[in-house]
Amino acid sequence: MLGLVGVALASFLAALSGAIVPGPVFALVVSESLRGSRAAGPLIILGHFIIECIVIFAVFLGLGPLLGSMSARLIVKYVGGAILALMGLQLVKSALHVKDIEISGGSSTGANVRDSSFFNLVFSGFLASCSNPYFFLWWLEVGVPTILGATSMAGLLGFFSFLIGHAAADLSWFSFIGYSVYKGKNMLSRKIIRILLLLSAAFLIGFALYMLISPIN
Repeated sequence: MLGLVGVALASFLAALSGAIVPGPVFALVVSESLRGSRAAGPLIILGHFIIECIVIFAVFLGLGPLLGSMSARLIVKYVGGAILALMGLQLVKSALHVKDIEISGGSSTGANVRDSSFFNLVFSGFLASCSNPYFFLWWLEVGVPTILGATSMAGLLGFFSFLIGHAAADLSWFSFIGYSVYKGKNMLSRKIIRILLLLSAAFLIGFALYMLISPIN
């Protein structure tokens, strides 16, 4: 039992160390929360979980070498970079039209923008994750070896302990970030909301450009 708790705790800390580093998912949670989505954190992370499950399933099917191949890296590099750039440009459009979007669910002193749908948030989380090459790199170099160690120690229970710890870290961190931004935005003016959205957009576009121009190792 203590071994399973240790696996879950180690998984939680490993996932948290990656989650707290700002990336496309972080920028997406912040921007969607600013746009008025109360549940942006959990729903975006649901999309993140879906691609994680696909990666884990693929690895257990023996497709790990394919995921780490040069062809796969090229696809993620160019297609993923283009997707992140488009997401950033869409966010720029939203930022420039903050004053024209219907205010919803906030105080009269704040600035709220249109809430995104359940599907859009989940799908955005999926895209932001699978468009990030460092996501696959983390799973191939950290996640999968940790899972294999957990399963060799405690079998199927070790596997699920890893998943629970990992999911708890992502869900708790991004739910905290999303809800904090959602509640705090009511104290911000439209101008500040616009600036924050533009900063999030700049991060996504900058990350996309970095991906596109960086050499593949």
